[in-house]
Amino acid sequence: MASSLAVAGLLGIIFAVSLVSEFLFLPPFLRYLKRNGKVVDDVHKVPPTKVPFPAGPALFLSLLLGEVIAFFSFGSYAPLAIAGGAAVAFAIGLADDIYVLGGRTKPLLLLFAAVPFIGFILVQPDLYQPVLAFPLLGETAPHFIIYTALAVVAFPIVANAFNMMDSFNGQISWFSVVTSLALLFGAVLHTAFTPGLTWAKVASTLPLVGVSLGFLAFNRYPSRAFDGDSGSLMLGAVFAGLSVIDGVEVAAMIAIVPAILNSFYTLSSVRGFVERRRMSRPTYIGKDGKLYASTDPGAPSTLVRLVLLAGPLYEKELVKAIIYLTIVTCLFSGLLSILTWVL
Repeated sequence: MASSLAVAGLLGIIFAVSLVSEFLFLPPFLRYLKRNGKVVDDVHKVPPTKVPFPAGPALFLSLLLGEVIAFFSFGSYAPLAIAGGAAVAFAIGLADDIYVLGGRTKPLLLLFAAVPFIGFILVQPDLYQPVLAFPLLGETAPHFIIYTALAVVAFPIVANAFNMMDSFNGQISWFSVVTSLALLFGAVLHTAFTPGLTWAKVASTLPLVGVSLGFLAFNRYPSRAFDGDSGSLMLGAVFAGLSVIDGVEVAAMIAIVPAILNSFYTLSSVRGFVERRRMSRPTYIGKDGKLYASTDPGAPSTLVRLVLLAGPLYEKELVKAIIYLTIVTCLFSGLLSILTWVL
């Protein structure tokens, strides 16, 4: 009993530190960005407002602090593997925020986010199991090479999917909160119902939840901070790494179906990887302040544009529609986790 309380206490500390540190790091960093003119137009406002950008460094510091505490609390290399992948994705995103990388350059560079992940696997082979677990059907046969190759490719795919969900006030923060909770739910069930597993992997998941919740307070409508690619790519890379380490890959992919569909629609409509700053806008603001689907045939067919084809919406309403869709997919994700680990 005492041991369980100690574990619960450590998990609570890791979550609290990741959450509270956002409120300590972000306000002074946002003031620094404003003083130095690091702001961008919120183009979905009439007239456009100025918002500090990028807030990614503050998000990364909060996540790093949580993962370091998780490492010293549980001794597993899982938090360090996540922190390493986050650092690489953050650095790539920050370079894009400053210099604007090409549409094909980012996905290729994001493959390197898997390097710390693979390195720690070589040091601690039980960091993950090279299998996929399906509900009711059980696990696939283990295959280290094939599974690891899929895990490496997952980093740029998921990171870019998160990045493409970062277009409107509160969209990325709400999306990250909801999907990270679904991920945490699966990790808790996997740990609780699988003999021999420790709570170290759950501990490495909590900083993502804490950072996402903390950022939501600043990014929700009307946004006081934009994370930039340094934030969104990092959040996506962390989600990808955690889904593998937690062993909940199938449930995790179901949770982020809206982001995957959005990426598919966008890439198929523009015929490949194109830097989003160079794309035509998929929406425009009407005189009534509502967002409308673009009539430009060259505009990308994003998930948002498809939603707006049913009728114009205010920005806040549009984000709610996307998040409600995400909540539905996350509920399915939770059901899959129950069918996989409990039944």
